[in-house]
Formats: sequence, structure tokens, C-alpha cells
Amino acid sequence: MKPLVAQEIPQTAGGGVVGPASSPPPVPPRGQTPRVVDWRGFGWAALLLFGLVTVADLLVWGLTARLGWVVLALMVAAGAQAMARPALSPGRLGLAWGVLVLCLLPILEEAQVLSMLFALMGLALFVGLVVASGRQAVWRAAGRFALFGMGQTGRDLAALPDVVRDPKAVQRQALGAARDWALPMGLGAVFVALFASANPVLDDWITTALNWDPGVTLDGGRVMFWLGMAVLVWPFLRLTPLAPRLTRDPSRRDRTLSLPRGLVHARSVMRALVTFNLIFAMQTVMDGSYLWGGLALPEGMSHAEYAHRGAYPLLVTALLAGAFALIAQPFLRGQRGLAALLYLWVGQTVLLVASSILRLDLYVDAYGLTRLRFAAFVWMGLVGWGLCLMIGQMAWRRSVGWLYAASALSGLVTLYLCCFVNVAGLIAGYNLSRPGLDQDSWYICGLGAGAAPEISAHEAKTGQTYCVYTSAPVVVPPHDLREWGYRNWRLRRSLAETGAPVFNGSLLERERD
Repeated sequence: MKPLVAQEIPQTAGGGVVGPASSPPPVPPRGQTPRVVDWRGFGWAALLLFGLVTVADLLVWGLTARLGWVVLALMVAAGAQAMARPALSPGRLGLAWGVLVLCLLPILEEAQVLSMLFALMGLALFVGLVVASGRQAVWRAAGRFALFGMGQTGRDLAALPDVVRDPKAVQRQALGAARDWALPMGLGAVFVALFASANPVLDDWITTALNWDPGVTLDGGRVMFWLGMAVLVWPFLRLTPLAPRLTRDPSRRDRTLSLPRGLVHARSVMRALVTFNLIFAMQTVMDGSYLWGGLALPEGMSHAEYAHRGAYPLLVTALLAGAFALIAQPFLRGQRGLAALLYLWVGQTVLLVASSILRLDLYVDAYGLTRLRFAAFVWMGLVGWGLCLMIGQMAWRRSVGWLYAASALSGLVTLYLCCFVNVAGLIAGYNLSRPGLDQDSWYICGLGAGAAPEISAHEAKTGQTYCVYTSAPVVVPPHDLREWGYRNWRLRRSLAETGAPVFNGSLLERERD
């Protein structure tokens, strides 16, 4: 198919070609930048967009899709690779597809906000690996695509009216497509007809497809879904004009970090570290006495109250301390005393995070586990690990960029693993296993399907119905492969092992027409 070419179409810098393929672009007036639109492969992109939006409607619309989202993301990536036509080695393409599959596994476990974010990150990294070379360039291209990729949709929509004003260009595009596809489609249809006459199974498939009634009902929600998918998918199909924007080198301003000169200097950092160490030492001694040493609290105050008052504020304090430690690092050269104070302060901050974790553990022991408290454990652990990485970075004399990369990688790995944790089941199992805990049945019964096996096991153990004042969570089996998910399969298997097909009057294994 010949490319659809725009004649004298303006665009900002970083575009493509202007005018017919055989003629050079017009020379703009002096002092002006030509605005051009790169329409290479636009017809193919539009055709692929229509197909992918249709596939998205079939795979995920109106469904609790899990495997459907995975298949859709793989098809979008295949379309992006086809439109980009990169001259990449098989190893590079294998790496791109491997990273994408790794980022799609959380959706196969359970479709939720975090797993969807990992899927989008995997698609952005796939684009970075396709259009860029070099480790830093790949991450930079992926980040730029995630932030500014949809800008290509706006540029193409703004220039589209100028293109369709040339009917001859559209006609050439249609005739070229007809010539390109006449032989493969015509002879292919003959082959399919011959195979269908010799293969009754294939003949049945074709008959079913020809008689298929999609049953599409046009409503506002469905139309908005189509438009949203089109806006999201279109940039993946326009990587050729997007590539220069994604792969350009960062400007010098992007690489520098300016600090307020009047406030941050060697003397102010020294005084700040002395002051901060004294303040943190006071808090460390108090926590060590009351939490670790077992010192009696003032009358009328419990350890749970003491723990609850300080867990989250101390986490914010640790984050601020880490940020200041990064600002102070450039002033450590040749200042051994300053470096010692910074090491001491970061070490005290690590103890502060450990104290926050202990406070939260005491509070959970008294009042139970919740989603927010589980998330707090995760974030506190990440903050503590990041501070330990900072100590290693200073001791090993690594760059701040190394610290950023190591911390980001640690955070991504932790969040990735959290996608495979049944948090609802963990919370229900912990709270129901503690007889002395003041149970909040409304909260536990409202955790969702993940808590169903734990509640069922608790009922089998006690012989009493737990969710009396509210409906029990129900594990719904998938209607077909589009809704299949690994966690849903595990939950149904766990319920089958407990021998509880009926839970609080609701069929856990209910079938849907």
C-alpha cells in the first residue's frame, strides 16, 4: 500500500514529509519552521485501529476480563511492531516481548488497578525497546511515550482535514490497497472454500461466523469505551512519526538539579545535621524505652494508642529525612565530620522506620489488619530499604542516579509481587484466626471474593454463619476464557476443597447463562 501523502500540511518541528513522494518539500519563508505531517502508513494504522477497537469490544466490554486484557495488550503490541517496522535483532525483539509478557502476568492473576498499571508500563517499555537503543534511552523513550504519546493523536486529528481535501491522494491510497490485496484475498478465498469443502469442522466454523449476530447495542457507555480505546491505541500505531520525539537526547537543563543557593550550603547543612541528629536521638531513645525496652507508659495510655499516634507521621518524617540526605550529599566531599553526621542521621532514620513498623504491628495486634495497614507495612519496608540503599550508595561512592535506579527497581519489584498476593484473603485469615480480636464482620465480609475461602473455613470450624448482617462474598466462575484468571481459579479450587459449594445461602459456583 502506498503511503497517503499530505501536500503542504503545516506541523511543528519533528514531523515527516510534505508533498508527493516524488517532489521535495516546499521551502518555507526565512525565519519560519515548516509544519509537516508524517502520514507514512496512515491507512494501515487506521485499518488496524478499527480492528483493535473491535477486538477490544469482543474481549473486554461488559466482562470481568482477565485473559481478555492480556490478549488485547499482546495484539496492540503486535500492531505497534508491525507499524514501526524496526530493524531489530531477534534478541532485542525477544527481550521486548519477554518484558511485556512479564508485565502482563499480574492481570492474568487478577485484573485490578495495580495490575493494569503494570500492563501499561509493559506496553510503554515495549515501545521503548522497539524505537530506542541503549538502556537509558529505552527508559527515556518509554517514559516520554507514557506521558506524551497521546499527543500524536491530537496532531493527526488536527491535520486530517487538510489531507482529505485532496481526493486524488485518497483515491491513490484506495487503488493501491486494492492492487496490493486483490491477489492474496482473492486466491486466499478460493483456498479457504476448498479447505472448507474438505474439512467439515472448518466448514462449521465458517458457517457460524457468517451467521454470527453480534448483538451490539449502541449506548453511551459503549461508544465512550470505543472512543477511549481508539485514543489509547492510536499512538502505538504511529511509532514512525513519534520515534524522533521519543529518542531525542535530553537537553542540558533536564540533567541538572538547581538548589536554593542562599539556604543550602556547607555551613547550613552542618548545622542542620547536628540539630536533626539531636531531635532524632530524643525520639529514638523514647521509642527504644517504650516499645523495645518495655518501659511502662503513662497511666491511661496503652501501647496500641502509642503505636497508632506515631506510625504514619514517622513514615512521613523518614521520607523527608531521606530527601534532605540527598540534598546534603554534594557537600560531603572532603568533609569527614559532615559525612559522619549524615551517616548517623540516616542510621537513626532507619531505626525510626523500624520503630514505625513495630508501632503498626502493635496496633494491628490490638485492632486487626486492614488494607490500609497492609499497604503501610509495604511502604514502610520500602522506605527502610531505600535508606539502607542510601547508606550503601554513600559507602560505595555510587552516584545519586544509582540510588534512584536501585530504589525504583526495588519499588517496582515489590509492587509487582504484591499483585500476586490475595490481600483480602490475608486480612480475613489473620483477623479470623485471632479469637480475642474485636471482629468487624461488616469489613471482613465486604473484602470481596478473595476472603470467601477464609470465611468458609472459619464457618466450618465454628459451625456458625459469620456473615449474618451482610451478604457473603461470592466467587463467580468465568463465563469463558476471556474472564479466566489464576486467582479466581485458585479461590474456586480452595472452596471445593472445603466442601462448601453453598455459602450463606449464595451459590459460590453459580453458573451463568
